[in-house]
Amino acid sequence: MNTKPKTFCIYCSDGASRVIKFYSVKENLEKFKPKKVIYDGDRQDVVNQLSEMFGQDIIHFNDKLKQYDIIKIHTSTSKFIHYILDKESIDYLLCFGTKLLKKELIDSYPNKLINFHPSILPSFKGLNAVDQALDYGAVLLGNTAHFIDYGIDNGKMIIQSAMLTEEYDTYEDVLEMQFPMIKMVLRDVLDFNISKKDIKKEISKRRKKILMPEKCFI
Repeated sequence: MNTKPKTFCIYCSDGASRVIKFYSVKENLEKFKPKKVIYDGDRQDVVNQLSEMFGQDIIHFNDKLKQYDIIKIHTSTSKFIHYILDKESIDYLLCFGTKLLKKELIDSYPNKLINFHPSILPSFKGLNAVDQALDYGAVLLGNTAHFIDYGIDNGKMIIQSAMLTEEYDTYEDVLEMQFPMIKMVLRDVLDFNISKKDIKKEISKRRKKILMPEKCFI
């Protein structure tokens, strides 16, 4: 018996490039559309692109900041996301944002908040992870999807991907490795019906050779 897919929301920041590129593929938008997309950046061009894709389901958080304490931006963002998840009865959050989510939200949604981080954790946590890895001289670059806990990029790992640093040209080489990971998380954690063939097709689209498991660790 097929399991009904879980509902999910996306939180993104800055240029939201991963979200925009993933959902610029019509099939992804039709089959894996989030219930809501929360954007906390200040770029109107990004707001416009997200609005074209998601219509009224895009929520620009900066427009709502007057309702919250702008000085405590991490706490304010976490409270607002918590409000949206509760209000819309959303099961999971896929996180591509820069703010740290706080204890109240994490406790309310244990193992339901999933972060996509551009490094092979536990190495190179925090912001500018790709730059950290390049400066260190790492042999491999990659990504990790993990559940969010109280630490910074410290929660239980769901799936990882890797590529040789010698093949690196741009940030997008690393970030786009997350696209097949997103589909694997949607399949293995959120119960979407996605075939192995579809996952392999997504991997083959990438410009670089990448290494990742056939399914999530959990």
